[in-house]
Amino acid sequence: MKIKNIVVGLIVMIVLSMGVYAEYNSYDYATIGITLLNQDPDPANQGEYLDIRFKVIKKGNEVLEDLTFLLDAKYPFSFDGADNPEKEIGNWYGYPNSDDEYYTLHYKVRAADDALEDIYKLKLKYQHSKSNGWVFNEYDIRVGDKNESEFVFGTLTTSPTKLIADYDEAQLDVELENIGDGDAQNVKLEIELPEGFEPTYSYSDRANIGTLAADSSETATFYVDTAEGLKAGIYEAKLNLEYKEASDDDNEIKYAVMPLKIPISGMPVFSVESVKTIPEKIKEGTNVQLLITVKNVGSKEAEAVSLRAYKESSQPFEFDEKSDFVGKLKPGETGEAVLKFSVDKSATVKTHILDLEIRGVYNDEVITDDAIATIRVENGEKKGLFGSGASLIIGLVIVLVVVGVGLLIYFKRKRE
Repeated sequence: MKIKNIVVGLIVMIVLSMGVYAEYNSYDYATIGITLLNQDPDPANQGEYLDIRFKVIKKGNEVLEDLTFLLDAKYPFSFDGADNPEKEIGNWYGYPNSDDEYYTLHYKVRAADDALEDIYKLKLKYQHSKSNGWVFNEYDIRVGDKNESEFVFGTLTTSPTKLIADYDEAQLDVELENIGDGDAQNVKLEIELPEGFEPTYSYSDRANIGTLAADSSETATFYVDTAEGLKAGIYEAKLNLEYKEASDDDNEIKYAVMPLKIPISGMPVFSVESVKTIPEKIKEGTNVQLLITVKNVGSKEAEAVSLRAYKESSQPFEFDEKSDFVGKLKPGETGEAVLKFSVDKSATVKTHILDLEIRGVYNDEVITDDAIATIRVENGEKKGLFGSGASLIIGLVIVLVVVGVGLLIYFKRKRE
C-alpha cells in the first residue's frame, strides 16, 4: 500500500511538472496579431492621400529580432514619396508577467485619380529573423464615389458648316460636358489656336460658362479667322479650363487642358492665268474686249463661277459689260470671262490696274478671291490744237502752207 502511494505521488508530480513546462514554453514563445484600426478618410477620395493604421500585438517573452513590415500597395493605391512601404521595427522584447505588447503601424498612401468606387484588398506582410519568409494578411480598404467634376467634349459645331481657308469670323460652338459627380463653378475657357487661326476680335477666344452641374453640359462659343492658303486637314487646338469644385470649402482654383480638333475642308481657290485685249494695242477712244482666263487651283469643285471688274473713278474706261459668268470649274480647270469697255478719247499714256473679283459657290457658301488685270493705254497723249501724233504733223504742215501763202501775197502786194 505504501509503495502504491509512492508511485501515484511520483506520477502526479511528473504530470504537474509537464504542465508547468508546457505553460512556461507557451508563455515564452512570441506570436504576432495584426488588426486594421482605421483608414482616414473612410472611404478614400480619388487623387488624395489616406492614412492607414494597424495595431500589431505581440504575445510571449521571446525576442523578435529584425522585425520588418511591408505594405504591398497595388493599384489603385501607391506610394509617391510621402511614405515608404517597408518599415523596420528592429528587435521587439517582451518581459515576464507583462501585459500584451502592441505597436501602432502607420502608412500614408495615395488613391489613384481614376479609382472607381469599390472595396480593394491591401496586403500587409511581415517577417523576422526566426521566421521562414514573409507572412501576410489582407485587409479591406474602401474608395468612395468621386465627388468631383470631370470634363469631356460633346459636339463641335461650326459656322460655316465646313470650315475653309481665308474665312473671317467663323463660329466655333464647343459643347462641354461634366460627367463627374461634383458641380463645377466659375468655369472659364480659353482656346489656344494653332498656326493659321487667329481670334476674330479681342477676347473672342474666351468664354465664361459659370456653373456646370454634374451630368450636364453647356456650349462655349468662339470666333476665329482662318488664314489664306490654309490647307485642308485636322488642326489641333488646346482648350484651357479654369474652375472651382462646388464641394471645395477652400475654393481652390483648378486647371485642366483638353485637346480640341478643328477640321478644315478643302475648297476652290481661284487665280487669273492670263489677260488679253482685243485690240492688242489700246488707244484713246478704242472699244475693247478684255479676255480673262480664270483657273481653279484649289482642291474642290466650284459652281456658278463668275468674274466682275471694279473700276476706279479716275480710270478712263466706260464699261458696257463689267461682269461675266464662267460656270462650273473642277480642280485644275480653266474658264474664260469677257468684259467690254471703251477708252475715253482724252485718255493719256498710262498703265492701269483694274481690280477683279472672282466668286463661286461651294457647299452653299460663296467663295471669293481678288485678282487684278493690267491695262495699258498706248497713245493717249493730250491733244493740242490739231490733236496728237500724226494729226499734229498734218496740222503743222497746214500752218506752214498757210503762212507761206500769206508771205507770198504780202511780198507780191509790196512790189506792186
